[in-house]
Amino acid sequence: MQCPNCHSTQIFKNGHRKTRQCYKCKQCGRQFLEFYQPWRYSNDIKQLCLKMHLDGMSLRKIEQLTNIHHTTILYWLRKAKQKIEDISNT
Repeated sequence: MQCPNCHSTQIFKNGHRKTRQCYKCKQCGRQFLEFYQPWRYSNDIKQLCLKMHLDGMSLRKIEQLTNIHHTTILYWLRKAKQKIEDISNT
């Protein structure tokens, strides 16, 4: 394994982050994980949250039901609104 910053092989174990092993480079001091997993919500979940909101449910209520933070849902709403405006302007 190599450091993603300086590509040194002089690394050591440095604790855990959410049950995954952390490593630290002896050369540059960078802390990193062996591999990273992209963290995203599926499009089905996004569409479900948007539909719930269009059906009149509040962002806080959607947050309670889905365990997705209300500001994340608000971001999705604004993004969808922008797409609709872009389509209607063309």
